[in-house]
Amino acid sequence: MSNHDTLFRSVTVDSLEKVLLVSVALHGKEIDPSGVAEMVRLVESANGEVVHKMNQRRNGPDSGFFVGTGKAQEIAADAESMGIFTIVFNHNLSPGQVNRLEELTKCKIIDRTELILAIFAIQARTPQAKLRIELAQLGYMLPRLSGMWHHLDRLGAGIGTRGPGETQLEVDRRRARARMSSLERKLLAIEAGAKVRHSRREGMFSVAMAGYTNAGKSTLINKLCDAGVHSEDRLFATLDTTSRRLELPKGGSVIVSDTVGFIEKLPKSLLSSFRSTLDVVTEADLILLVADTSDPDKLSKVKTVTDTLDKIGADSVDRITVWNKCDLTQSNGREELFVSALTGEGIEQLVEQIQLKRREALAWCRFKINICSGDLEYWVRTNSIVDSFIRDENTGAVEIVCGLYLGLNHLRKKLSSQRTEWSVDPLFRNSAAPGGEE
Repeated sequence: MSNHDTLFRSVTVDSLEKVLLVSVALHGKEIDPSGVAEMVRLVESANGEVVHKMNQRRNGPDSGFFVGTGKAQEIAADAESMGIFTIVFNHNLSPGQVNRLEELTKCKIIDRTELILAIFAIQARTPQAKLRIELAQLGYMLPRLSGMWHHLDRLGAGIGTRGPGETQLEVDRRRARARMSSLERKLLAIEAGAKVRHSRREGMFSVAMAGYTNAGKSTLINKLCDAGVHSEDRLFATLDTTSRRLELPKGGSVIVSDTVGFIEKLPKSLLSSFRSTLDVVTEADLILLVADTSDPDKLSKVKTVTDTLDKIGADSVDRITVWNKCDLTQSNGREELFVSALTGEGIEQLVEQIQLKRREALAWCRFKINICSGDLEYWVRTNSIVDSFIRDENTGAVEIVCGLYLGLNHLRKKLSSQRTEWSVDPLFRNSAAPGGEE
């Protein structure tokens, strides 16, 4: 196993790294077993193995060691006796706390944010994802650089005296900021190309899938669109946005996008670095909130997803909650949408819901025109869903009921180029649209 295969900072052995996991319940709360289990899975996703767990309840975090001096010494003793050199905290630690714990335990100290960042680094497969995760890691490490040079203090004292530690720290900070600027420029160039490709799909109804990590979003888009997206039973298996066309049974198509999974306490640096990826969610016409119905902690995780959607500005986007993995449990309350991305159960009903939402979002109208050329008819059928097309065989006049992708003004502009009389009457705007096939 190379350094690139593991989440941890400096591992060169060919086996899973042994980890001591520390969980602390603060402010009178109890240790959350589901939270501990999730941390174990995060460590496993980082190619580590939790061989020992330690828990503590405190009224508040200790400013020095987070867990307090006595507990820190106990952690150090257990790690030494068990031959463990990596300690993971299910919390975010300050740079000073990390430094003091590493000095006391002689082990690597990794907090929750560094763990998640490292998993993203492992899972990054495309150039865009690798650039984004490097940017996030640099943003996280920049304020922590001073602790890396605590052994190089100032030499001497007095005005104008500088030690090698301070000099090296400044050099590293400049290099880090320069690298971050370079990464941002590269990402802007990549994202500019993505916007051009996105503009080609302008007018198409867009559906974005959002959900807690490992809820089955990638498997679901594969079932819906035969997308061929990489999927596995692993946290954060998907980091890049994948968009595919879904042909609807009653005519027309939509764009379905798979996005990065969410998790509780998702690092702010990741939200910032993956902003362009998450923009797919905020700019969507419909969000499929995919949840694992077999997860005993599913309601809490759905709340985490909804809170994150609110945080990134997607709170106003219409959404459908899709309870995935119904093949693993008995689903109650059939008024909700239960599917299995693995077996295909409920997929037909999901597609029907997408089609209904798409129809509701269109600008519906009835328009009449005295002469409808073949070119105009083709334009109408390309730029709308046509519910009825009635031609008067005696006069040649046509009456059409359709739902327009780009609004009534788009139609009026096209009709204005026609050398004949026409009229347009709006129908059903932003409400249930007429029924019938295209």
